[in-house]
Amino acid sequence: MSRTRHWRKRRGATLVETALVLPMFFLFLLGIFEYGQYEMVRQVVENAARAGARYAVVNSADASTSQVQQVVSQQLNNMPMFNSPTIQVFKADPTSGANIGAWTAAKFGDCIGVQVHGTYQPVTAQLLKLPASLPFQTEAMMTCEAN
Repeated sequence: MSRTRHWRKRRGATLVETALVLPMFFLFLLGIFEYGQYEMVRQVVENAARAGARYAVVNSADASTSQVQQVVSQQLNNMPMFNSPTIQVFKADPTSGANIGAWTAAKFGDCIGVQVHGTYQPVTAQLLKLPASLPFQTEAMMTCEAN
């Protein structure tokens, strides 16, 4: 009989402990989910910039800036968490990646860069006390093959 009484006393403590630990566990789980989503968006944006740079270096003789921007935009089409992308295409300095002119003037062996700016909107921003949007930038640089 003493075992039964001890179990009944412990049952209330278990409920209180669960009520304290469960919210922290779910916040931790949401944090992991949010970080995973951020990394996925980062990877998709990097791949989009890389696809735009690849298109630019192969078609530098006959493509326009809007065509390169369209290639990047198509890659970013289904990304509702990545807002207001700005896409720049330029001739890049091979050591620093800095913008040194129009990408259409790049010769064979010069570098062409594609830079994508935008903002990432976390899904659980208010719940996890995150900012409403985070600035985001990525750049891809490749060597020109067409001219």
